[in-house]
Amino acid sequence: MAEDLLRIENLRVGFGRPGREQLAVDGVSFSLAPGEVLGIVGESGCGKSVTALSILRLIPDPPGRIVSGRILLRGQDLSGVNEKAMNRIRGKEISMIFQEPMTALNPLFRVGEQIAETLRVHEGLSRAAARARALQLIAKVGINDPEQRLDQYPHELSGGMRQRIMIAIALACGPQILIADEPTTALDVTIQAQILVLLRDLQRELGMAVVLITHDLGVVAQVVDRVLVMYAGRIVEEGSVAAVFERPSHPYTRLLLESIPSLDGQQERLRSIPGMVPSLSNLPPGCRFHPRCPDARPACLERAPALFEIGPGHRAACIAVNGYRHEA
Repeated sequence: MAEDLLRIENLRVGFGRPGREQLAVDGVSFSLAPGEVLGIVGESGCGKSVTALSILRLIPDPPGRIVSGRILLRGQDLSGVNEKAMNRIRGKEISMIFQEPMTALNPLFRVGEQIAETLRVHEGLSRAAARARALQLIAKVGINDPEQRLDQYPHELSGGMRQRIMIAIALACGPQILIADEPTTALDVTIQAQILVLLRDLQRELGMAVVLITHDLGVVAQVVDRVLVMYAGRIVEEGSVAAVFERPSHPYTRLLLESIPSLDGQQERLRSIPGMVPSLSNLPPGCRFHPRCPDARPACLERAPALFEIGPGHRAACIAVNGYRHEA
């Protein structure tokens, strides 16, 4: 079995005064194999993006910091390396497509210059060589008339084109890991589908591992191999896409799936999840989902269940599923 490319061990990320942090990510652990596509799913505020930013050490400090845990890239703990070493890793070994392509690009520079900058910093290319490579990348991500687009500013491009430019920047140096944080946000449905197909095709062609952050389980079903479901800073279910979609075990996962429209027309009414993700300053005791859970019982207020295996590679953290003996 291939060695893990990336391993996150008991990651805790907090915001606030040291020693009194409010944990946005609380004890998250997972691994990523070479060439694997991993989806991290959950509502806004569940800790998905904070987890992704922590991998690249991009949490602003202050007010945030990695409180504890390890981020292992091929065995090297990134949580302890200095900023100079991290700058060599960012964009070269691990790249990220950030949310909101409308604002992620610098409006003062032509898009070709923004692609070329990554190549010059990490690959040491000359201006001419970096520009030529940027032209190839623009064509690779499916933008028509790449020679013309190379010298345009972000505001001259559509949302879909800007997202493709973001993908070109992320792929410029051939990273082993691509983190895509809500890559289809603010795009219409047709463009979303095109971006997902592009990411899937590029991942297969380049053989890179991908971490896809999304709130949309429909997106996950199309492109990922394995899925983590997060709620209030913790993983509540994990497994292969087939296992999680066919046998969802945590009530939160079931409700997320029941909120997706059915294509067969047999679904009479979509389910909604009552309430909201709790504030970090007012987390409920025990299982953090119990105030919204239709299966909640008194014991759910007393203890936080740990992830427990319910099938090969399929785990869930729920007292109703796993019984009373498995606690975090």
